[in-house]
Amino acid sequence: MPLQSSGTITFAQIAAEFGDSQPHSLSEFYAGGSAGVTSGGAPNVPSSGEISFSNFYGAANQVSVTVSSNATNQNVSTLFGSNFTSGIPKLLIISSGVHIGATSLSNYALQVPSGMGGTLTIQNAGTLSGAGGDGSTSTSSAGGTGGTALFIASSNVTVTNTGTIRGGGGGGGKGADGANGASETINNFFYCAGGTGGAGGNGGNGQGYDQSQSNGAGGAGGTSKAAYLAYLYPQSPGAGPSTFECNNSGVYQDGGTGGNGGNGGTYGNAGGNGGNGGSNGGPAGKYIQLSGVSYTLSNSGTLQGNAP
Repeated sequence: MPLQSSGTITFAQIAAEFGDSQPHSLSEFYAGGSAGVTSGGAPNVPSSGEISFSNFYGAANQVSVTVSSNATNQNVSTLFGSNFTSGIPKLLIISSGVHIGATSLSNYALQVPSGMGGTLTIQNAGTLSGAGGDGSTSTSSAGGTGGTALFIASSNVTVTNTGTIRGGGGGGGKGADGANGASETINNFFYCAGGTGGAGGNGGNGQGYDQSQSNGAGGAGGTSKAAYLAYLYPQSPGAGPSTFECNNSGVYQDGGTGGNGGNGGTYGNAGGNGGNGGSNGGPAGKYIQLSGVSYTLSNSGTLQGNAP
């Protein structure tokens, strides 16, 4: 904890705060010196010249940053500046009521990039929200994966969550096209043409900081069946007795209705699959995503989405 801000301060207290082992020398305690004093944790301590115990009032072997207003796409390296790569312990406090969000799938609400020195504790009492996955517009591709809320690429990170950390919702799948209606030729004289299947609906978007959740679009209706004199096809539908003959046969059909697009998922949930056997909905985003590192989590709040 920080040293006191007034009164008598001893060399032993200073050494204990910064974990310096005996023998002690005041020259070790310049900012940037071997004792690990930094300008972030001890802003009144000089890097050279005259130094006194009073320079250490309020000094701490830790630097803290508080996010107290809404923000987007936050990078811990930027928040801590030069202290990010130093060995000083770091504390990031996200206040209650604060919402930090990702503005696109290529961003994170909060990221801890690689190259961090020391340790970092993130105390989150606010809300971290990933971006929403996009709905599918093709049956050959699933709905988009929801975005990550917190990305961690450095070791020695502890997350204490009393607020909410939530990945974006997955995008809905594309609905498959409706089936084409059956067709037939009768005695080479009548052609009974089935209708064309309607197009499947596009998937809805997943919920995220960057967009609202939306439901998938409805599938389009198929075209109607039509009867022809074979030698006139595709001209003059319904000519002569063609409609009577085709209806009497009963084989030809209207085109089927396209499948509905899957609904986008809400925060932390997968998107729905497209109808008529369309493409799959996208998975929910991760509340925390790791990049080759481990971390420590203490959670008494809300986590929504896929785990690391």
